[in-house]
Amino acid sequence: MLKVKNIHKDFKNSKVLKGVSFNIEKNDNIALLGSNGAGKSTLIKIISGEIKSDIGYIETSLDFRSEVGIMPQDDILIGDLTVSEIISLKLSMCGENNNNYKYWIKKVGLEKYSNSFVESLSGGQKRRLSLLMSILNSPKMIFLDEPTTGMDLAAVDNFWGLMKKSDFTSVIITHDFNQIDNFFDRILILNEGLIISDTTVAKIHNSGKNVEEFYRQAVQGGNLNDKVNSN
Repeated sequence: MLKVKNIHKDFKNSKVLKGVSFNIEKNDNIALLGSNGAGKSTLIKIISGEIKSDIGYIETSLDFRSEVGIMPQDDILIGDLTVSEIISLKLSMCGENNNNYKYWIKKVGLEKYSNSFVESLSGGQKRRLSLLMSILNSPKMIFLDEPTTGMDLAAVDNFWGLMKKSDFTSVIITHDFNQIDNFFDRILILNEGLIISDTTVAKIHNSGKNVEEFYRQAVQGGNLNDKVNSN
């Protein structure tokens, strides 16, 4: 569905991405893991077209306007609209029936805030609204950057429940290791601008590890890919 080819990106004197390549296939649920500053958000911004790579390209037949949903790390919302107004506006922009805004608001548990201005919402509530804005057009593929940041436990549970009921092909930046082993089928680890591991959760489990153990050892320099892929 989408190919990332040899992406390089420098900011001033810092090499953020140093040749990132991978493919996303239909029905993949990919966790994109990496420490702060590894280049994860930069990579998502390049894929979405928000910024340009210095070298490399993205290849896909998907229409990013109608078939791809993007939830950035920073909430991009109109603060002086109410929750119902911004959802109705987004539905209209997607060519959907904007009278269904109550159905969508309920999906992310914001019913009590339907008439609240977006700027008055808490950080976690804004994350829920940003999530909703990224999936309103029922995209074929979604990219979510730290979607549960600031959410309380109930909202986090609601988020993962919603994801499990959906059939999106997904790439999600997350460190919620409580869910990674259960939800995702594939792991990409980005470290110092390079993909140091691209493997499946099944292979990790077959090696006797959970994803958190595998990730910690991978970023500390362990040669885990050969061991995992040999099982």
